[in-house]
Amino acid sequence: MASTINILTPNAMLGYGYRRDHFWYGVDTYSPHAIIVDSGSTDGGPYKLGMNRMTCGRDAYVRDLTPILEACYYRKIQVLISSAGGDGSNSHVDELLGIVKEILVANNFSLRIATIKQEISRSFIKQRITDGKCSPCGPVEDLTTDEVDAAVEIVAQMGAEPFMEALKLSPDIIISGRAYDPAPFAAFCMNNGIEAPVAWHMGKILECGGICAVPKGRSMIAKMSKSSFELIPLSPLERCTPLSVAAHSLYEKTRPDRLPGPGGALILDNASYMQLEDDRTIRVSGSRFVPTPVYQIKLEGVRQLGYRTIFIGGVRDPILISQIDDYLEKVRDYSKGLFPELDTSEKCRLIYHVYGKNAVMGPLEKQCTPDVHELGIMGEVVAETQERSHAIANNVRTSLLHMPYEGQLATTGNFASPLSPHEQAAGGVFKFNIYHLIDLSENEQISLFPISLHEVKSEGKAKPEPTWLTNDELLVFKTTKPVAMSKISVPKIAAPMKQIAKIIRSKNSGPFELTLDIMFDQREAFERVRRADVLTNSVIRDLYQVKDEHIITNMYFEPALAWKCTLKRPWAQGSVGERDTLGTQQHAPLLDIVVPAL
Repeated sequence: MASTINILTPNAMLGYGYRRDHFWYGVDTYSPHAIIVDSGSTDGGPYKLGMNRMTCGRDAYVRDLTPILEACYYRKIQVLISSAGGDGSNSHVDELLGIVKEILVANNFSLRIATIKQEISRSFIKQRITDGKCSPCGPVEDLTTDEVDAAVEIVAQMGAEPFMEALKLSPDIIISGRAYDPAPFAAFCMNNGIEAPVAWHMGKILECGGICAVPKGRSMIAKMSKSSFELIPLSPLERCTPLSVAAHSLYEKTRPDRLPGPGGALILDNASYMQLEDDRTIRVSGSRFVPTPVYQIKLEGVRQLGYRTIFIGGVRDPILISQIDDYLEKVRDYSKGLFPELDTSEKCRLIYHVYGKNAVMGPLEKQCTPDVHELGIMGEVVAETQERSHAIANNVRTSLLHMPYEGQLATTGNFASPLSPHEQAAGGVFKFNIYHLIDLSENEQISLFPISLHEVKSEGKAKPEPTWLTNDELLVFKTTKPVAMSKISVPKIAAPMKQIAKIIRSKNSGPFELTLDIMFDQREAFERVRRADVLTNSVIRDLYQVKDEHIITNMYFEPALAWKCTLKRPWAQGSVGERDTLGTQQHAPLLDIVVPAL
């Protein structure tokens, strides 16, 4: 192997866009051995699997893929793309392959492409259930054969092994189905002699692109050696710091020190993050990878609940606002009289989202409703057909518009509708019904993920490689300094958490967990909060209206000067009644926790 292996990732998600000049600067400066980009996530909810929809539009994929394929052809850099289309279904592997071929033909590029699909049948999954070789992944119920049958689509997250098998064929490009996000990064590195802990730890970070940089970025280089790796952001304005990189292990994770995946868990208790002399680069070492006794992969599946129609509008009348809860339930009761199936099961539901009144957090919200002068209301009706959903939504909205209420003075209408038509069909409604682990034998780790080779032979001649960066663009990289680092001025008196912490955030950790992070930029602030003991389970129970059994993790993580808490989600991500699909606005109760004086 080479003494170092350089990996370039242009962004955290294929199709989300990146700076062309940053990309080509990375290619020119670091001569990467591979360009690797992940394309998958459950962040958007279950609709992608359910509706066979790609995360981004076709034009976005063409835009992002074109420079990548130019670098592949002209510089002979291998390209690995995982979880095609977002959900990684076999159909989206084919669709992304078609887009890649289209770009290659248009540019007269001749290249070899390997695709990795999956062949895990429902009967195979049912047999694993019968054999006791299937278990929940997170706070979900045991999987049943009925749920397997009910799923519209099921995908399995492959590990590193199928990528390593595909690399033996020396393709120019690999496009895979659903994969464990770090898998292609780890596979390429281990295939080139990098130790497993180093490869997996780098993959855990780089699959999110430049998110670990300060300010948060897009494109990143990883310089791999046998027992450590270095991270370098490609934007001249950004830098990596020990805290920013260590803190990334909290991002979207149940806990930051134990990161499980196919075949084992990454253990970060003794990981080291060293700032190098350029003040932009971090060297990471000291992680461990502990194999599990049984090799497991995760299944993701969704079932359809029905069809959704929505309507939105506003209420400004203070007389109605003062009794809005009773009024909404009055409309619900009236509608149930007209449509007896309403609210009898999850297949026919009416949900109100009252913005200005606990719409974002729902059952997690503790704060009393403040005085407001107007409310925004979104009605969501789910039924077994789109037509039935529309009929109920139309009736509910009309009732909201005209139903009388106590003290009413305005008799022409109660509901300000901004859209016409007033009701909007929102299509199919799905929920994650499979989020489980199945055991695989050593042979099945590869055999269940078949590899195919596709060769694009262009008849024309590709144009000579152009100059990608102008002199002015290169000058920017040579003269621009990273954004100056600033530290919070922490008051010594009692103060709210928002005046002491550097970052306070929330995010999903998979479809069934919500994770809360508080990070500090000074050890003194971190130790002050830890000593104050203001983030106990009892505090979280009170702030979020949850029970002890719903608190999965509550811990401090010293390498990142951080605190982490993970809760069971009160509803499955993206299902009926969703309030915050990505979980990004659930951190607010933490902001005002009072930390005692020093």
